[in-house]
Amino acid sequence: MFACPVRGPFGVRETYHSQFYEDYVLSYVFKDVAKGSYVDVGASDPDIGSVTKYFYLRGWRGVNIEPNPEHQAALRKARPDDSNVEVGISDTSATLQFYRFEARATGLSTFDRDTALRHRAAGFQFDELSIPVTTLSDVLQKNDRVTGAFSFLNVDVEGFERKVLSGLDFRRFPPTVVMLESTAPLTEDPTHQNWESLLFDAGYLFALDDGLNRYYLHASQRSLLQRFIEVNYCMARDKVAKRIKLDGFMPEPTP
Repeated sequence: MFACPVRGPFGVRETYHSQFYEDYVLSYVFKDVAKGSYVDVGASDPDIGSVTKYFYLRGWRGVNIEPNPEHQAALRKARPDDSNVEVGISDTSATLQFYRFEARATGLSTFDRDTALRHRAAGFQFDELSIPVTTLSDVLQKNDRVTGAFSFLNVDVEGFERKVLSGLDFRRFPPTVVMLESTAPLTEDPTHQNWESLLFDAGYLFALDDGLNRYYLHASQRSLLQRFIEVNYCMARDKVAKRIKLDGFMPEPTP
């Protein structure tokens, strides 16, 4: 038998801090890991909606990659024991335009121009910054927090997922779990078909879809699939209680 942890309301709380079920799922999968490591691409705020705050407070350490200067300043203050890198991630080294959205929608910020223009047409405003980008492998080989295999990789980059995955040497830096936001921003339209094959080619198995993100497990750790099954059951029960669609992240339609 297993017991479901209590998720509680969304938002910054005493236990879980991510925008959806991300740290709830990952904390269950890694419940017997005292001090793991993480890489967070598109880390954003260190507190509000953070996937990694739960783990940092429990002694884990890792790499937070965030090109937004304001978020980076906050990360450096709140996460002094992490490696905080102010750069964008792509499949090559270059300088790209970063479309930084206003404070009420900062989570929409992206390097993908088409995505940014769709958001502007919907009423959101952005400014443009010229930001250096490099590969994830390049960042990892220059840091002292992740030097080989690590616990999990989170990718939240608003349409730039394939570029991020293409720039990681999975043989040198294999995460046990890879989690990516897998719906088009502000919709429930799936996007995993654009990049999922890269993970399968790198030896990963599909493990779970929480309605917003998809989780992949390295095949060498397939024994952890049972935990994904268990936490998926727990998440489904919690979604029912909160009236969230079981296959999505939006509220159930009113009868």
